[in-house]
Amino acid sequence: MKYFVSLFFTLLILSACTSQEPKVDSAQSKVHYDLALELAQYSLYQNSLKEFELAIKFDPGNVKAYRKKGLVHFGLKQYDEAEKMFKKTISLDPGNVQAHINLGMVKYSTGDKIEAKKLWERSIDIKTDDNNGKALNNIASLYKEEKNYNKAIEHYRLAGNEDPNNTMYMNNLADTFRLKGELDQAVEILKNSVKLNSKGMGTYFILGMVYKDLKEHEKAIDSFKKSLQVNPALFEAHYQIAQIQLSLENRDLALKSIESAIQSAPTNQTYQEFRDKILAL
Repeated sequence: MKYFVSLFFTLLILSACTSQEPKVDSAQSKVHYDLALELAQYSLYQNSLKEFELAIKFDPGNVKAYRKKGLVHFGLKQYDEAEKMFKKTISLDPGNVQAHINLGMVKYSTGDKIEAKKLWERSIDIKTDDNNGKALNNIASLYKEEKNYNKAIEHYRLAGNEDPNNTMYMNNLADTFRLKGELDQAVEILKNSVKLNSKGMGTYFILGMVYKDLKEHEKAIDSFKKSLQVNPALFEAHYQIAQIQLSLENRDLALKSIESAIQSAPTNQTYQEFRDKILAL
C-alpha cells in the first residue's frame, strides 16, 4: 500500500512538472527577433516569419514580435494572420498605439472603413508618448476619399502639428488643397516640403499635378521629370508628361513619354489606349 501511495505522489509531481509553461528565454527570443527583422529588410519574408515564430516560442510575451510578425503578414496581404497578430499585441498591451493603427490598416484593406476609423480614433484617445500623426493622417485620408476635403484638411493639419517635419503629411495636405481647387495654397505647402526633403518623389509628383492644373506646362513637366530622377520607376509621371505634350500638340514627344510609361507598366490599359489615341492622330 505504501508503495502505491508513493508511486501516486511521484506521478502527480511528474505530471505537474510536464504541465508547467515552457521556460521563458528572453535572450534567445531577442536573437530570433533581431534576425527576423533583418530577414524582412532583405524581403526574405517566409524566413522572417519563421524567426518571429521562434521569438514568440522562446518568449510568448514578446509584444514586439507579434506586431512585427503582423506587419510582415500585412505586407504579404495575409490579412487574417495579420489581424490575429495585431489583436494578440493589443491583448498583451492594450495601450499599444501602433497595434491599433496597424489593425485599422487591416480593416481598411479588407473594406471595413468604419471599423478602421474607430480603431484610429481609439489610438488617438490612448494617452502615451507616441504622437498621433499616423492615425490622424489615416483618418484624413478616409475623409479625402469621401471628398470631404474640409475635414481631411483639418486632420492633415492636426497630423502636421504632431510631426511638423513629416513631408508625407504636408504632401497629403497639399494634394487635398489641389483637389479642392485651392492651387496656390497647395504650391506653397509643396515648396516648404521640398525645402525639408529635396529627394521627395511624392512632393515633385504632386507639384507637377498642381502645375498641370494651373496650366503652367513647363513647370509641370519639370516637376514630373524631377520625380523620375528621384524614382525612375514612377511611370505615372511619364503618362502625365505625355498628356501635357499632347495638349501642346507635341505628338512625337507625347508618344515618346507614353512609350516610356508602357515600358514600365506593359499591362496598363489606360496607357495603351492613350498611345492608340496618339497614333490615330
